[in-house]
Amino acid sequence: MNRLVRADLKRIVAKPTLYLVVIIMVIIVMALDPSDTAAQQMEFYRTFFNTIGLTFVLIPVYLSVYTDELNSGIMISVIGMGMPRRRVVRSKLTDAFFLLLGTYLILFIAAFIKNCTSNLAITPKQNAFLLLFCMFCVIRGIGIIALSSLVLFLTMSSASGMLVLVLAGATAAGLLKTAQDKLNFPIYDLSYIGLLDASFADFQAGSFGASLIPALFYLLVVVIINIVTFDRKEMDL
Repeated sequence: MNRLVRADLKRIVAKPTLYLVVIIMVIIVMALDPSDTAAQQMEFYRTFFNTIGLTFVLIPVYLSVYTDELNSGIMISVIGMGMPRRRVVRSKLTDAFFLLLGTYLILFIAAFIKNCTSNLAITPKQNAFLLLFCMFCVIRGIGIIALSSLVLFLTMSSASGMLVLVLAGATAAGLLKTAQDKLNFPIYDLSYIGLLDASFADFQAGSFGASLIPALFYLLVVVIINIVTFDRKEMDL
């Protein structure tokens, strides 16, 4: 972990915003009555962690990593002192990765405790797949952050990036599935989100989720476009 990432994370964790979001989500997980069956309980976790919960988490992560630095001028100052822009892009995504990873590990621990204290017959295998699903949520979240930061670097407007983040986190999957049904073309299946969902389903079925590879390639392409875009962006330093 380089000094820039350490400094960013030290600054971010000193603010209460992300803590508040994590506490609210942990309370929801722990306070709600268990479902009738183990399968229904695991489905609740997957729905909550991957749609509403992911968007809920991404907002403070984006605000802390990108909006605060852009509005305060820290990002421009760092570049003005000689920091390569590609390193800034990589550092911000690394910040977001560690914040998402820490958040989802806490959510998994909360869900695991809930599973152990409920009367549902949840197996160690189901708990293991829940942990794997949390890691897939982190990957999905990083993809959304990368896309929204691309818009931010193109427009130098944190509001534009935030709009893309909320739309991608809350509605992208549903819109892509609807478009796929109407057009009879595998738009969702070939999308970043669809590939991640297919990969997790394969892992859950006992086979290697090979569609994770093209999903990670998509992510790499977006990161490269981020770097190229930011490198060429004119800024008043």
